[in-house]
Amino acid sequence: MIDLHIHTTSSDGSDEPKKILIEAQKAGLKYISITDHDSIGAYRKLNDINIHDYFDGEIIPGCEFSVVHNGTPIEVLGYGINLEKINSLGIVSDEKFLERENTYLRKMMEVCRNLGIKYSESLSINGKYFATQTMHADIKKYPENEKFFSKEIWDKLNAFYRTCVNNPDSPFFLDQTKSYLTVPEVAALIHKAGGKAFLAHLYGYYTNNHEEFLNSIVSLNALDGIECYHSLHSLEKTRRKHFWN
Repeated sequence: MIDLHIHTTSSDGSDEPKKILIEAQKAGLKYISITDHDSIGAYRKLNDINIHDYFDGEIIPGCEFSVVHNGTPIEVLGYGINLEKINSLGIVSDEKFLERENTYLRKMMEVCRNLGIKYSESLSINGKYFATQTMHADIKKYPENEKFFSKEIWDKLNAFYRTCVNNPDSPFFLDQTKSYLTVPEVAALIHKAGGKAFLAHLYGYYTNNHEEFLNSIVSLNALDGIECYHSLHSLEKTRRKHFWN
């Protein structure tokens, strides 16, 4: 078995890298890839331990990069990357991440203030959680806020991100196009670092036509493949993608 999409505390995961190794060993995984958002910090932590004391399988160096396609933020997975090279290319930076996400968080706090949505005044991002995650979790602390959102948006972080933060008609819209590279730009950097570039979780994106959306990305001739299995994909949709060109 394999798991090539794992997040740790170096982005929005709940476990430290060592615990990931222990759990992967228990699960009998042969190949894993830690693919934190815009971060390779987990691999720095792994340098401090003897990996084979905890995990007998193989680790494929990876990262999940935030990119923009046709004005919409999406994610591209980089596998088999040279970590030193990808770090030198300047697309994984904790400092830039914190600056960007705290700017976004302040904008969303202002929206809440203007709309009368209750939130914690002391909100800030000190780790690798995204502004959207921080804001959505905080809004849900106050039950009186539920009246401002649909059930799906209230219940699901991904719905809040894809239909509010990425929606130009929503007051929560954030124009992230200036912060993110394009699919071809990121794919070129992944290839420069010796890796392969894959579109992450196709069905995690809100669009009226996933096939058309996928084809628009495939037509760029920039990626090496797509992620077929993900918790956001139903079995029916996973099988369906195999027949797309």
